[in-house]
Amino acid sequence: MASTSQATPKFPTVPVVVPKVEFPSKPGQPKVSETKPNNSNTNQTNVIKSEGDNIHVNTTSSPAIKQDSDASKQVSESEMQLVSSLAKLQELEAMIHQLRTLLPDRLLEPLVPIVNPKAAAGRAVPRSPQMLYEQLSQAAKAGVAEVTEFQNMWRSPEMNAVWERVDAQIKENGGQLLQPTGVWDRNYGTLLEELVKEENARMEQQRKSEEELERSRIQSTEGGWRAIVDSFIQKNVPGVRVLPSKSETSVTVVLPKAGMTFKVHTIGGSEVNGVPEWQVSSRTMPGQVKTKLESAVSDCLNSRSRQWDLAYLLDMISSYSDVKQTPCVKCGRMTDNAAQLPAVRQQKQPSDPQQPPIWEAYHPSCI
Repeated sequence: MASTSQATPKFPTVPVVVPKVEFPSKPGQPKVSETKPNNSNTNQTNVIKSEGDNIHVNTTSSPAIKQDSDASKQVSESEMQLVSSLAKLQELEAMIHQLRTLLPDRLLEPLVPIVNPKAAAGRAVPRSPQMLYEQLSQAAKAGVAEVTEFQNMWRSPEMNAVWERVDAQIKENGGQLLQPTGVWDRNYGTLLEELVKEENARMEQQRKSEEELERSRIQSTEGGWRAIVDSFIQKNVPGVRVLPSKSETSVTVVLPKAGMTFKVHTIGGSEVNGVPEWQVSSRTMPGQVKTKLESAVSDCLNSRSRQWDLAYLLDMISSYSDVKQTPCVKCGRMTDNAAQLPAVRQQKQPSDPQQPPIWEAYHPSCI
């Protein structure tokens, strides 16, 4: 009896080769690192074969792709840069259309009531040659200002990058410039505003999340606010004396060189997650009047961000220890036109993360 069984067919071994896809290098595009198989022979191909009902996969393991933690941030920045450039291109186009009406229409507009009264639409003829001269001069100055603004935008660093990209594409196309349709798909100025708004909202949400974490850290600090004060005292900041109260939640900060004393105390009912907010008031001797400098410094301290961060506040107060010797960062002078010292402080992060923050001094009129 003939056997009806058939031999199991054997499929030939077929190498599967994944082609390497390369994108042309263009300015402004991030480079994608190539991931190679972990083989001793880089030319070896991964083989997949099947025999009967059993499938044997002979593949070499490839290393996991390392994800860049800043990838999303880089994409966001590149997207913002692209939309910003497109918005400026739209603005330049609108300015070009506006400049086309400059000559002869708008520059010679004061002459219209004289040379063509019918087109003057009721505008009066200048009363004197001097008035006509002033009108022509004003129109010329406004026209020059428009041209200057257009030139500055055209030659700006951001637009220079755009022109370089256009030149590169022209070379790639053999000297031919690809003509657009002449119609913008959308208003990129409005889109840029939306992206900026979304980015600001994202940063604000991130700031609030970080603030909540820091509040939780402060709340869990052993020793509470006194431990924070003791930690600041151990820094031995020159020209600063810190005296914590033994009976209430307050700290007295003395700046002998500046001749000022401040009381740092909590604000009733301001606790959030168990962490209170702190306020500053100047302390003067009986019979003495608070100076303008003390009032300005107190106002700046109480208008700070991070109202709940006592360490931040103590560090900010210490920046006034040499207020009478620190010139304004912007104008470089000690006093402004109102004879006021630079009583405003703004924090600047140093280039080295290991270094403490820098407090820069400003006059209120220089901000």
